[in-house]
Amino acid sequence: MSKTTLFPIDEVIDPLKVRTESQKPCWHDLGRSEHLVQFYEHDSCLINSVSSFFASGFEDAEAGVIIATRAHREGLITHLSSLGFDIPELEKSGQLTMLDAAETLSQFMVDGSPDPFLFDRLVGSLIAALAGRGRPIRAFGEMVALLCAEGNSSGAILLEELWNDLGKKHTFVLYCAYPIRGFTGEEDSQPFGHICKSHSRVIPAESYSLDGTTKDERLRTIAHLQQKAATLEAQIAIRKRCQDDLARREADLRDFLENATEGIHQVAADGKINWANRAELELLGYQPEEYIGRNIVEFHADAEVIADILARLKRGEKLIDYEARLKHKDGSIRYVSINSSGRWHEDKFLYTRCFTRDITERKRASELLERTVADRTSELRETVAELEAFSYSISHDMRSPLRAMQAYAASLMEDYRNRPLDEEGFDRLARIQRAATRMDLLIRDVLTYSRVGKQTMELASIPLERLVRDIVDQQFNQPNFQNRILIGKLHSVIGHEACLTQSIANLIDNGLKFIAPGQLPSLKIESELIGDKVRVTVSDNGIGIHPDHRDRIFKIFGRVYSEREYPGTGIGLAIVQKAVSRMGGQIGFESTLGCGSTFWFVLPDGGKI
Repeated sequence: MSKTTLFPIDEVIDPLKVRTESQKPCWHDLGRSEHLVQFYEHDSCLINSVSSFFASGFEDAEAGVIIATRAHREGLITHLSSLGFDIPELEKSGQLTMLDAAETLSQFMVDGSPDPFLFDRLVGSLIAALAGRGRPIRAFGEMVALLCAEGNSSGAILLEELWNDLGKKHTFVLYCAYPIRGFTGEEDSQPFGHICKSHSRVIPAESYSLDGTTKDERLRTIAHLQQKAATLEAQIAIRKRCQDDLARREADLRDFLENATEGIHQVAADGKINWANRAELELLGYQPEEYIGRNIVEFHADAEVIADILARLKRGEKLIDYEARLKHKDGSIRYVSINSSGRWHEDKFLYTRCFTRDITERKRASELLERTVADRTSELRETVAELEAFSYSISHDMRSPLRAMQAYAASLMEDYRNRPLDEEGFDRLARIQRAATRMDLLIRDVLTYSRVGKQTMELASIPLERLVRDIVDQQFNQPNFQNRILIGKLHSVIGHEACLTQSIANLIDNGLKFIAPGQLPSLKIESELIGDKVRVTVSDNGIGIHPDHRDRIFKIFGRVYSEREYPGTGIGLAIVQKAVSRMGGQIGFESTLGCGSTFWFVLPDGGKI
């Protein structure tokens, strides 16, 4: 802390001689070259003092230069006129020159600093011209006071030095003035000292005038001022310690908030973000200038959510673990949990205090768990449905051939116990064999369906054209099928070769089997690219599917026609649907009763890997 500068009593307290008869400064006794500074508390005191300064000069036929504000110029004109001076006549004769302080200052200031060359060309030329007329010169200027009022104390000090340099070239008395209220801060101590040192005499503010006092009274006053200065210095030291302590506390709090691991931000009543800490910015990937100052609404993924948040806070509510979705700079979404409250002054809402916790991973884990539970539930429902179908099959489809075998076997044992088999007996054995064959087929298809649902799927790129030709050559090479299966353009797909083989074989078998009596089958297999997918179609000219049966054909044992008309287990299409689903595809069909059907399934394009 800088100590208060103390000036010698002959420079600070008693700069002017005193007329004992009037107890007022004697402005007639000034030297021909002086640089005075007056600190004042009230404009009226300044006007009286400056008027007396120029009145003494005009009485001694000296020239005057007044560079002041408009208000002070008008006050000086009024006061000097009341003393009997004809101001217009003084200006006309060239004995008085009056200039506006701000306008004059603007003509030589460059980038906040007085330019020596421009100052000399303007002010120096004016003083030189007046000096050339042979009159002593008195000047009053408060351009320095304007610079201090703007906070440009360094510019004021430099201007004082330019006046001093001008005083070395020309003889004149310069009277400067500053309002004392401009030097009340601790930071003003050093500029105040520089200003005092720039002047030959310093006149204190009117509250501390010692005009007309005795030497003992002056010493008492000086001692009193010294005591006040010491008290003030001690108070300043205490305040400085308090300020330092407060600064440390503020720095600790700022560090705590700025480097907290949880996002913190403050939002004004109009929705603009006032401040955000590092964790908040890192959470969303923004730089401070990209986030602070913007409206918080821009960063919420759900407009209705942020509208609800702001409305609640402005009603005085507190938010605890309020979930929301925020937009990351990279376009992704961050799930957050918000704890927030409003800052109020009386009845006015000022800003929010918001803590933002990233719960993205927890939310995704929860969603994954929910999806897993949903998938498991779906699989469980599917398994239950399959079990119900198996139960029905065991009680109906499988028991039917078993009952037939039991009946015919019992009749053989009863009727042919004591006699050899005849033609009727062999017919009963044939019926037993057919029933056993049907039961074996049912069991094999059920096992196939179960295997498709449980086997590990290692997917790979499979060329369909090769696979389909192998299936046709190996499984459908009967003479009555020759030239009945047309193979069109086929692409590669991502799938499981065994499941694809089973699926395509089942679709071909269905297309060749479900033909109207007396009609020859015709079937076409082809595929097309749809984006990054391949759509495979198997079209036939069969009997078609009635709309009432659309929901049954992909269900296990979902037979549409009787076994007498079209033999089969009713499991083939269920196997296809299960296999395509396990490979990550979709399946469907289009059919018109009596006009054939087109079954299709879609799998990822295998030509891109």
